Amino acid sequence: MQIRKNSFDTRMITLTASLTALYVIPRTIILDRLIGINGAITFSGIITPVLGVFLAPSYGIFAVFLGTMIAAFIPGSAGTLKFGGLDFLGGALNVALISFLVRGRRTEATFMYVATLGLFVVNPNTEIFVGSNFPSLPIPFQWFSLPSPPIPYLWLHLVALAVLASPLTRNLGDRFSFGSRGDLAKAVLVVAFIGTMIEHVTGGLLFASLFGSVALRSWPFIFLVYPIERAVLVLGAVVVCTPLLLASRDLMTRFHLHGVKQDSSPN
Repeated sequence: MQIRKNSFDTRMITLTASLTALYVIPRTIILDRLIGINGAITFSGIITPVLGVFLAPSYGIFAVFLGTMIAAFIPGSAGTLKFGGLDFLGGALNVALISFLVRGRRTEATFMYVATLGLFVVNPNTEIFVGSNFPSLPIPFQWFSLPSPPIPYLWLHLVALAVLASPLTRNLGDRFSFGSRGDLAKAVLVVAFIGTMIEHVTGGLLFASLFGSVALRSWPFIFLVYPIERAVLVLGAVVVCTPLLLASRDLMTRFHLHGVKQDSSPN
């Protein structure tokens, strides 16, 4: 028994190291510039479903932490540190939430998501409705205004919360392990969407906590662009992760089912 456990630990460490290296690659590639501060949003979110499927939450968090730090010191990398070394938190929560969902631990995933949203809402440097702070624009754009209110800044995060609480997140482990290519792609779409939204709100929380007044001026502009950035990351995850996971079904049965809790709820 001890030999088997040691063998499993060795394989998990090897897998974690391999997925850390995989995470570093998109972490160095720029998706968009940050608003309000120097730095960039990277493509790291397109690979997080793979880490979440194969790694338990603790291993996944460590892989993201290590990958973030490695990418930060690669010359020419877009993944420089912007939040005092806490930059890994968004990606770590992304991977951990996906890992919980794939393992049937929807309660933990939902609690994590709701708690993160709650921390964002109560932060004094965040806003729920951002339209009133949008500056007056020059002619001929003076007619333009943000639809917030009535649409809250967190509207897409609330959509992700609804998806998280829906039947779409039930029995994800089976869909990743045994589903058709189409079912697998849909499962990647679901977890990538929820994961990227918790990563986004975590980044916003760090931004608000560390850059106060700058953040307050920036929310209206972020409100306009973040849905586009998130859509690119989710679609990128479907394109990249679906074939990778489909080709790795044998590995899945050996790794991601470790610690799976079957969902007894009806579909």
